[in-house]
Amino acid sequence: MNIRYSFHLLSLALLMLLSSCQSDFLKEYSQDMSRAQTPTDLNELMMGDCLLPLGLASIHDSYYSIENANYAVLHFMSDELQENISASGRPDILRESETYFPYFCWQQDVFRNYKGSSTMTSDEANYWDLAYEKIDRCNMVISAESDVTCDNDDDRVLLRHVMGETHFLRATYYYMLVNLYGKPYAPQTAASTPGVPIKLSAKVEDKEFPRASVAKVYQQILADLDEAEKDLSDVTQPENIYHVGLDAVYIFRSRVAMYMQDWTQAADYASKALQQNNYLQTVAGWTSNTEYPISSSNKEVVFSNGASCFGNLVFAYPQRKTNAWSDPYSPAFEVSDHLVSLFSANDGRRKAYITNEDDMNYHRWSYHKINNSYKHLGVYNTVSDVFSLRTAEAYLNLAEADAELGKDAEACQYLNKLRNSRIQDNTSVSLSGKELITFIREERERELCFEGHRWFDLRRYSVDTKYPQTTTIEHTFSTYTYADYEDKRQETRYYRLLPNDDAYTLDIPYSVRNFQKSIGSNSRPTRQPFKTVAASEDEDSGDEDSGSNQ
Repeated sequence: MNIRYSFHLLSLALLMLLSSCQSDFLKEYSQDMSRAQTPTDLNELMMGDCLLPLGLASIHDSYYSIENANYAVLHFMSDELQENISASGRPDILRESETYFPYFCWQQDVFRNYKGSSTMTSDEANYWDLAYEKIDRCNMVISAESDVTCDNDDDRVLLRHVMGETHFLRATYYYMLVNLYGKPYAPQTAASTPGVPIKLSAKVEDKEFPRASVAKVYQQILADLDEAEKDLSDVTQPENIYHVGLDAVYIFRSRVAMYMQDWTQAADYASKALQQNNYLQTVAGWTSNTEYPISSSNKEVVFSNGASCFGNLVFAYPQRKTNAWSDPYSPAFEVSDHLVSLFSANDGRRKAYITNEDDMNYHRWSYHKINNSYKHLGVYNTVSDVFSLRTAEAYLNLAEADAELGKDAEACQYLNKLRNSRIQDNTSVSLSGKELITFIREERERELCFEGHRWFDLRRYSVDTKYPQTTTIEHTFSTYTYADYEDKRQETRYYRLLPNDDAYTLDIPYSVRNFQKSIGSNSRPTRQPFKTVAASEDEDSGDEDSGSNQ
């Protein structure tokens, strides 16, 4: 792979150190790197350049805009969302439904829009680019360790912490890449399954980088996490959720072990995480509709990297006051009937995580985990819906690992501890074997919904050697026409994702494989709607909603 192109010129951030560059941004970055003479300098660079950007939803001159959606695309591929099919008018921010169409309906080429035009190559490449950009920044910080001067013990401690955090961040970016562009980790075949290129050097190399196997990418993730654990061994309480502590390292390490089906390691690290922090927010009896459970003030959140505007992507204007010009519009996407059905009436998460009371006129289910209210427009989000780590995950990881190891009673114990904080008058779970595993997986859907887990969980369940699980998902996409001064739905197309479908893995971005032919591609089938229904037929039948069902 030609680094200067295939990573979309991201490694030029390194090249600028060796040659003059006309980009003001790169010049500024180069100057910053040249000033990295102390651990404090390096810490500022790590926080400024290795973390993901914050998300912002705003309105300027009546135009609605989204900045830095990061990896919100994960939510559109699973069964957590369904299209909002409106009988009259067009859902709000329809352009977002068009942008996410190839992912939502699992198209072969995600750089093509719903009309089949190749207009989305930059959107497709963004997910690849963003991770490799941050990996490059991490490589630069790690390589600068030997050039930094430490004048005292405090400097040496800070430098060690910066290295630990940077290794941790690099591990998370490779985790994202290999789970988007590589097949799920199957212990029997991971060593021969193509993953993604690994680059650890800060040097600019004009050469092709081959795809490492899925196993080798995971080995690199573990190596980075080992370094993070060693360097952060004394960080039990970071100054805020944007710095990495041992609890975050342990939770993420347990997740990676689960993906590798190393259940003993998964249980060990989840247990270590809970020894650091076992706090659970009380959601049982949740009544507020103006509070959001994932926030920097919630002690259950132990780490967050960047922030996206997922809630604003699917519902632009919740909680708008009704008047002549600002009636709330309908969202382009809503919480799926499948997901809503998993919450019992006394489950506090039914109000805290999702809600049907976001405004006066729209009473179906919408996202509620992170603040996406109308009042929050124009304010940078400060927590992520994909790169957040919570103690709740440690409880679930430990329960699943114990259940896979046959420790059913222990698994139920951790499961009940979590559920007691979520559900009023919770009935204790006492299950075993496959029935327990199925329940834990459903509990992960409830607890971790819209945090980037579900799509990756569906992938790993399909290759679980002891309890394999496959899922069929249906999504819809509607087309509209403008007539008589309003948008009218023409038809609704129905698409289906089958068990073990190759579309569970994204293809290498077109711009990357088109430049470097040797990188190859991932097989993704062509996908046509299995059914198309005209709007008039829906109106005649009274069927206004189509879900994403398991």
